[in-house]
Amino acid sequence: MAGGELSEGVLDAISVIERVVSVLSMLGCLFVIFTFSFSKAFHKPINRLVFYASFGNLMTNIGSLLSRRYVDDIDSFGCQFQGFLIQMFLPADALWTLAMAFNVYLTFYHKFDAARLRSMEIYYLILCYGIPFIPALTYVFIKTQSSGRMYGNATLWCWVSSEYDIFRIATFYGPVWVVILLTMFIYIRTGGEIYRKRKQLRNFGASSSAHDPESLTMDDPYSMKTTEVTVTSESAEETGSKSGGGSGIDLAPLGRFGSKPKPAYSVTISSNSKPGSGSQEDEITHHPPPVPQTPSTARAQAKNQKRRANFEASNAAWSYSKCALLFFTALLVTWIPSSANRVYSLVNTNQAEASLEIMSAIVLPLQGFWNMLIYMATSWEAVKITYSDVMTRLTGDGRRPEPIRFGNDYPDKHNFAFRLSSRSPRKDLESESMTELANEGRNSNSNSSHDVKG
Repeated sequence: MAGGELSEGVLDAISVIERVVSVLSMLGCLFVIFTFSFSKAFHKPINRLVFYASFGNLMTNIGSLLSRRYVDDIDSFGCQFQGFLIQMFLPADALWTLAMAFNVYLTFYHKFDAARLRSMEIYYLILCYGIPFIPALTYVFIKTQSSGRMYGNATLWCWVSSEYDIFRIATFYGPVWVVILLTMFIYIRTGGEIYRKRKQLRNFGASSSAHDPESLTMDDPYSMKTTEVTVTSESAEETGSKSGGGSGIDLAPLGRFGSKPKPAYSVTISSNSKPGSGSQEDEITHHPPPVPQTPSTARAQAKNQKRRANFEASNAAWSYSKCALLFFTALLVTWIPSSANRVYSLVNTNQAEASLEIMSAIVLPLQGFWNMLIYMATSWEAVKITYSDVMTRLTGDGRRPEPIRFGNDYPDKHNFAFRLSSRSPRKDLESESMTELANEGRNSNSNSSHDVKG
């Protein structure tokens, strides 16, 4: 059907579509909110912004779930409340996508680490929810003799009525497309920077004479930040004199002769994984390497470590950028059909195109659902482990061991210290983030105290 008033059958179909997709989106929002709130496995930097955006998506779906119920009673509280929810929270998702893009920009051009990015979140909250709140609340009180209330019948639901069409563009679709263009500009510029850095790292890996690549601030995707470790190294003789015989475990090679050389030093590793919990200690005595490290070897090792760290930082930054680009793609899927519908209504006054209205009814309430799919895709390992945990508890088959979660009840405490720096297949799901920034990791390491005695 093109033009004119929509038939009752089409309007009923729109109502059913809106309610179905709203329920799907609400379930997606609840999944994001609950998993992020109760499992640190989902605590990636980009997931923090998805978590904040999910509250806005949820409020949008409350409004879209009402569908056309109040369009014939525009003076009712339900119609005005629905119009307020749509006006305030529907464009907020686009603003959160801009915040994600801005985080990418800050990472690559201003070397922001995870802590500094978190400090930006209060400004993002004000931008994404504070600014839309002003017109959304103002429109509730606007009513004229000629045009009636501002929030009225907008075909899909109660929102800014056709008599105030200019305000739909000025305070809704116009700002959203400005945000989309800004986000696109950031990704175009940052994409070139990411490509340049990755190419530089590849060239550096292929040629030992190349200059060191410029480092990024993104951390190793599998970096850990789960416990505090204290390492104390001292002379073995000194340790023995203090302990009255030495309690360290001698790891020097066992020979066939009775005499055994005295080890050169001992290392004590202690950790405290929870505040207020008792510490766990393992003391070992380690034989020194037979060949001393030369300055050239040390420089080569340092260079390789820097190369590896920068390469992993680039991968982490690229991973973050890919996630943000997926959200931007979902943003385009949401707003292109609805914007086309709005342009059609402007060009053809008081006319509606059924196909465009139906497409708008499908894509606009689905923001939370798209975000949930991307959230799951970028945290798939965490999703699998969480699902396994839930099924284990429901079936009562007993809890499986969790080698990544260290605590006082961990069965193998002697291996505790040595698993801190390993990369388990679970990619440290209890760590703060797979894509933590480099300075965050260095700050965590600086909390460890190293006391070395000759």
